Amino acid sequence: MALAMNVSADRMEIFTKCTLGCDSSDAFFYTDYGAYKVNANEGCRSTSVPGMVEFCVDWGKRRSHFRFSGQNKRCLIQDSESAYGCAYNSCWKTTWKEISCHWREAPNPDIEKEPVSSAAAAKATASAFTA
Repeated sequence: MALAMNVSADRMEIFTKCTLGCDSSDAFFYTDYGAYKVNANEGCRSTSVPGMVEFCVDWGKRRSHFRFSGQNKRCLIQDSESAYGCAYNSCWKTTWKEISCHWREAPNPDIEKEPVSSAAAAKATASAFTA
């Protein structure tokens, strides 16, 4: 008899309020273990999600990545966007779904200081333009 595993992908909901600028600090990250309030403004920060050691949001490309201790990087993309009424100029609810990661992380200055062969550098430069 086979055992069925009920594992769902992580996801996120963000409630963005805009007047002169936009604020996306009202967001919820959902795992199999619960819902956790997170700040989904642009950039990287720590969160209250247990075991999460990295969390970054890139609003320009409508994507995010996160990592739990002992795991590889995992990624989210914006899945939907809908306006809702509020006391600000505009408000938006966006939903984000987990996908396979296919983009590269920003260069790490510490790694760039390490010596590399010219062949490895050429390969890394070429692959940066294909991601």
